[in-house]
Amino acid sequence: MKKQIVFHPILIALFPVLLIYSQNIHLILLQGLIFPILIIVAVTIALWISIKFILKNTIKSGLISSICIFLFFSYGHIFKIIESNLTQESFVSIHIILLILYTVIAVLSIYYLVKTNRRLNNFTTITNTMSIALMVFVIYNIGAYNFQSSSFEVQDDSFNSIILGNDFKNTSDIYYIVMDEYASLRILDKIYDYDNSNFVEFLEDRGFYVTKNSHSNYAQTFLATSSTLNMKNVNYLSDIVGEESLDQRIPYQMISNNIVMKNFKHMGYEIYNFDSGWWGTRNLQIADVNLCSKNQSMDFHTLYKLKQTSILRIFDVFIKDPTSKIFHQERRDRIFCQFDDITKIKQETEKPVFVFMHVMAPHDPYVFGPNGEEVNYKYTFGPTGTAYLDPSEEKIAYLNQLTYLTKILEETIENLLENSDGPPIIIIQSDTGPDIGFSDATNELRQASRMSIFNAYYFPNEKYDLLYDDITPVNSFRIIFDSHFQTNLGIVEDKVFFSTYEKPYTLIEITDFGILD
Repeated sequence: MKKQIVFHPILIALFPVLLIYSQNIHLILLQGLIFPILIIVAVTIALWISIKFILKNTIKSGLISSICIFLFFSYGHIFKIIESNLTQESFVSIHIILLILYTVIAVLSIYYLVKTNRRLNNFTTITNTMSIALMVFVIYNIGAYNFQSSSFEVQDDSFNSIILGNDFKNTSDIYYIVMDEYASLRILDKIYDYDNSNFVEFLEDRGFYVTKNSHSNYAQTFLATSSTLNMKNVNYLSDIVGEESLDQRIPYQMISNNIVMKNFKHMGYEIYNFDSGWWGTRNLQIADVNLCSKNQSMDFHTLYKLKQTSILRIFDVFIKDPTSKIFHQERRDRIFCQFDDITKIKQETEKPVFVFMHVMAPHDPYVFGPNGEEVNYKYTFGPTGTAYLDPSEEKIAYLNQLTYLTKILEETIENLLENSDGPPIIIIQSDTGPDIGFSDATNELRQASRMSIFNAYYFPNEKYDLLYDDITPVNSFRIIFDSHFQTNLGIVEDKVFFSTYEKPYTLIEITDFGILD
């Protein structure tokens, strides 16, 4: 009799990873799947081989492995369905009930498969077929999405390059530091009842120009960053990908090979980028060096989602140090690395440098107290603006994280000003303001908070005649090129476009911020 082929454990193990990718394909790059796939497949094979060694039966060991994998990765999905209809106080009880139920199912299933004398060939055929169907379903969705995106074309209208040759004597190093969702002075005062004027005074005392009324050009980071680093508005992307699209890959490409860094590279600069942990600014193609990329092959968004959909999520309830602490520490370590390494770059090269450091904070998750201490807030990769803490608790968590980041930002600025070969050019800028999810916030206030940004510039000669208080980031580097590199790019009109996380390309122009007056 022909020997039956068993492959369903491997396909069932792959399915959860590919499902998460298909559901978050607009956020996750394909290379982020390599690490979780390798780990899950390795564990699955080890489990299968171990059971086969005990039972001496390929078919039975395969079925038991598939049942264990299915139960492991279905737990989080079942809990998510149940939790949507219950209060948080009942979560522990639900976990206990589900854990007992899953244990009973696992024990009875394994007991039956071990003890039965029936041939299980038909059952194996059905399981193989079902696993193939699941894979076809998810791969079809991924393929259809990629096929649609492959038709997108983006015009590359780069500026004429500026050549400096090897004369670096009078060339300033440039540091572009983006603090994710760092609120403007007015927003901190009006919404958070917090006075951040000491930071503004710190900067002005050192010769910075701090704008009083800056706004982001776009409400979503991937659009705002691609606009700033290419010195142009990107509304045309809505026509390319569609207003209903969530696809971020074209802006990712525009960031990875952006016009600003191209021009500085042609001028003889070395380009340094810091891995922010967000795919849009993790590993830029144009950069000569990508720093703080220790976990470059890992996508913590994918790992977190896998944890949340698996039985591992019960550890957050029953174990004192939950699994989310791993993600907390990874975020803390990355930010520490960024602020530590940015001050060491000039020890490695004599060439002028352009340094881009995107810090994913004070944006949540909240991992710092006001003095840098560890905190124990819930960790999330949820959509921006989705409240997951009590409003008063979230305000405190945000302010504590902002307070600490301001402290280390001040130390970094002092270091850069004191230890640079010559006076550098420094931009401290938030990509957007915080997207407040407070229940009592009006749409008008949410829009004002989201679009208002912190924006500060340091020029070596402190000549700020081209800057103005309501400048938007699309003009930041146009002004730097014109004021320091003898170009004549001019500025584009400062326009502000709001959109939501759910519909990032449905752009609404905002012209009135009177609610902040």
